[in-house]
Amino acid sequence: MVTTSKLKSIVMPIALVVGIFLGLIIPKAVIAANVVIPYLIGLMLLFTYSKLNFRELSIVPMPLTLIIIQVGAAVVAYFALYKWSPLFAQQAFICLLCPVATSAPVTTNILGGNTASVVSYTLLCYFVIALVFPLLLPLAGGVGVGTFLATSLVIAKRIMPLIFLPLLVAVFVRKISYKVNSFLINGQNIAFYLWGLTLTLVIGRATTYVVQQPSNFIPIEIGLALIALVACLLQFAIGREVGLHYKDVIAATQGLGQKNIALAMWIGFTYLNPLVSVGLAAYSIWQNIINSAQIYHKTK
Repeated sequence: MVTTSKLKSIVMPIALVVGIFLGLIIPKAVIAANVVIPYLIGLMLLFTYSKLNFRELSIVPMPLTLIIIQVGAAVVAYFALYKWSPLFAQQAFICLLCPVATSAPVTTNILGGNTASVVSYTLLCYFVIALVFPLLLPLAGGVGVGTFLATSLVIAKRIMPLIFLPLLVAVFVRKISYKVNSFLINGQNIAFYLWGLTLTLVIGRATTYVVQQPSNFIPIEIGLALIALVACLLQFAIGREVGLHYKDVIAATQGLGQKNIALAMWIGFTYLNPLVSVGLAAYSIWQNIINSAQIYHKTK
């Protein structure tokens, strides 16, 4: 008989393999299917928020420390790499400055971490990035930049409903229906399998971005992917060290390491060199391999 923990331990590796396979054989279908990802994330967040103690939400000190590290590292990395390669500098910049993935609270919950901490960081991160990004973009060679307010509003419009709507629904359900709220609290396994489906679609789309590039770009693609790998490992490692300091390892690690790749790709295509999407696709694969290994280890 297959137990729930054993089933969970194989879901992530299967999602990775299936995602890559689908991205190679039916790329158009995978890209089309990605339109459901925001809805899947919103539903996952609803399950996660249902367990949340809202009194535990706090902006300081850990979330504030993480956001300072994130913004500072992006600026330092860009200027450190610019003389070597402006493209590689932009790649490091967007991999580091990109805000936390909206699924980070879900992953934190699956791993048994402090969901309130990562939700606090998520809310702060999107607010700060919406304000800071228009200021830093010209420094990173961004093009086609509109006004500060217009750029901030575009970012907020794409992200804030996804973060806040499930939160508002969770609060509303908690107040009006004990049965529905209990279902959400006890249905955390559903959020896990939704995450597996989302992972399959994200990896599939990342695979299509990589394989669609011209063959003569392969050396550049490898360089972009390696920079993304270094950025990914660095952020997971720094997040762990910050988490050790504040005794909140899982939340800090997921908060700094997991990135909203869909938003980052939009930023790359709109304002930066579109080739950074290759490195971002690779980052998506790296971060999900790390999370899959963590979840596999926990369920084992």
